Amino acid sequence: MLLTMPAKASIQCPSCHGPLVPVELRCEACEISVVGKFVGNEFSMLGEEDLHFLRIFVQCEGRIRDMESAMGVSYPTIKAKLAHLKEALAAMPAASSGAVPPVVEANEKSNEAAADVLKELHAGRLTYAQALEQIKKLQQERS
Repeated sequence: MLLTMPAKASIQCPSCHGPLVPVELRCEACEISVVGKFVGNEFSMLGEEDLHFLRIFVQCEGRIRDMESAMGVSYPTIKAKLAHLKEALAAMPAASSGAVPPVVEANEKSNEAAADVLKELHAGRLTYAQALEQIKKLQQERS
């Protein structure tokens, strides 16, 4: 399931300002990429203003008095922003609770197998052609 991000999501298209959705993850250590439909957690779907408020909330350890001075606003304003954030988080779809999307679960074994092939290639136990052939077979099994 792919979630739709709210209009004021923190990750927007620089061209049309529509929501951007993550479709690829990459490990910088071994350079493996995992492509699929990923869901963000409820915090990744918040707008910039809500994220800023949340950062200050955490930095002030939830003390509203400290938040008043940090943000330069009154107690009622902080309470209203906190209520808004609480409503925004409650309105997030159930799937955004950190659950792994079905696409990733289904492909987990073949992703592990592909990583094993790459490790064998890196160790010199497979040639490039052999590794490529094994990965092609894995892709065919996925389809």
